Amino acid sequence: MSGKLLFTLAATVIFCVWQNNSVVVTEHEYVNKKLPRKFHGCKILHISDFHNKKYYADLTDKIRKIKPDIIVITGDLLDRRRTRIDVASDFAKEIVKISPVYYVSGNHEQLSVHYGELRNELQSLNVINMDNSYTVLKKEGEGIGIMGVADPAINWDGKDCLIKNDIYMRNNINELMKKSDTDFNILLSHRPEHMSVYKELNIDLVFSGHSHGGQIRIPFLGGILSPNQGFFPKYSEGMHIEGATAMVVSRGLGNSLFPLRVFNRPELVTVVLKQA
Repeated sequence: MSGKLLFTLAATVIFCVWQNNSVVVTEHEYVNKKLPRKFHGCKILHISDFHNKKYYADLTDKIRKIKPDIIVITGDLLDRRRTRIDVASDFAKEIVKISPVYYVSGNHEQLSVHYGELRNELQSLNVINMDNSYTVLKKEGEGIGIMGVADPAINWDGKDCLIKNDIYMRNNINELMKKSDTDFNILLSHRPEHMSVYKELNIDLVFSGHSHGGQIRIPFLGGILSPNQGFFPKYSEGMHIEGATAMVVSRGLGNSLFPLRVFNRPELVTVVLKQA
C-alpha cells in the first residue's frame, strides 16, 4: 500500500472520528411579544438523540459553561438496538446538577422494552418526564407553559404512517392546550415532520430532533436523508418559522443505524428567549 493511500485512509478515519465526536454549540435567539417580561433573556439548552453516546466529561463541561436556565431533551436518550440505561442515566445525573431538565420520549424509547426502566431511573434523578403532560414554569409571578407529546411510536402497529401520526399528535396536543392557562407555550416533540400540526395549533415554540441533521450533509444543499422525511428533508436542523410557530430542530449528539456523520457535527442547541 502506497504512502499516499495510507495518508488518505488515516486522514479519512481522523475526519470521521472528529465529525462524530466534536460537539458544536449552535445559538439562536427567539423573539415573541407574548413572552412574559420576566422570561426575557431566559436561555434554554436543547439536547436530542443522545442514543447512548459514550459519556465524555467535556460534554457536561460545555453544558456547564453555557449556564442554561433550563434543559430540554427531545427524545432518543437511549438506543433500542444497543440499550445502555447506565450510559443514559450517568449523563442525566450530571446535567440535572446544572439546571432543571424536561424530557420527552422519542421513537427509540417507545419501541424499547427498557423504556419503563429508563423512565423510573430518570424520575429518581428528578428529570421531569413530559410525555403527554403540561406544566407551568414560573418566575417572579409570571409563567410560561411547557408541554410534551409522547412519540407516536407509542401506538406502533408495525407501520409508521404520517397521517395516523398526525391525528395522534393533533389530538394529544389539543388536550394539552386545553390545560394551558398561559399565553406563551413551549412544546417538546421528538418529530419535526409534524410541523403542519404545530402550526395549525398555533404553538409558539417547538423543540424537536429525530432527523440527525440528515446524517450526511452536502455543503449548500443540506441533509441527505432523515427518518420519516426521506431524501433532502425540509426540517433537518436549525430554526424554522411558519406562521406564528417557530420550531428548533437539533442535529442531535449520537447516531443510530448509520454510524457516521459527514459535514454534520453533533450539536448542543441554545435558544435565548427575547420579548419584542
